[in-house]
Amino acid sequence: MKHVSVRYHDDTSKRISSDWQFHYDWMLDANADREYTDPEVLDFVWEQWNAGSGYESKQFLNLNVRSMMVGDYVNIDGVWHECLPLGWSINVPWEEVMGDKPKNKSGHELTEKEIVKALVKQMRLDHHIQNDEMSLTE
Repeated sequence: MKHVSVRYHDDTSKRISSDWQFHYDWMLDANADREYTDPEVLDFVWEQWNAGSGYESKQFLNLNVRSMMVGDYVNIDGVWHECLPLGWSINVPWEEVMGDKPKNKSGHELTEKEIVKALVKQMRLDHHIQNDEMSLTE
């Protein structure tokens, strides 16, 4: 079971509300055959905490809060991750999460070339996955 909490980068409180804590238990997912990886959990959180994704969690909808955005944080089993323009920064120090230490800006500035490269890579991956799924159903 993965214990997870979300913290928005503009949250000035010095504690994590229990309303923003939850877990992912692969044993409760009929389609899962193993423990979720941290990257999978980060994907789930991103989808479930973004309005319009089609996968919004009940918890997100009940809190009536904004969608996640670049600079927000996700904690998985005690390890903080920061949402970057592409991907996540792993093992972010607690002092940075709480705003007591300046934010590490590496990974925040991307060139157009880097963005295009990442999008093309993702499109190829999506196409490959779609083709694999189609061949399994035939």
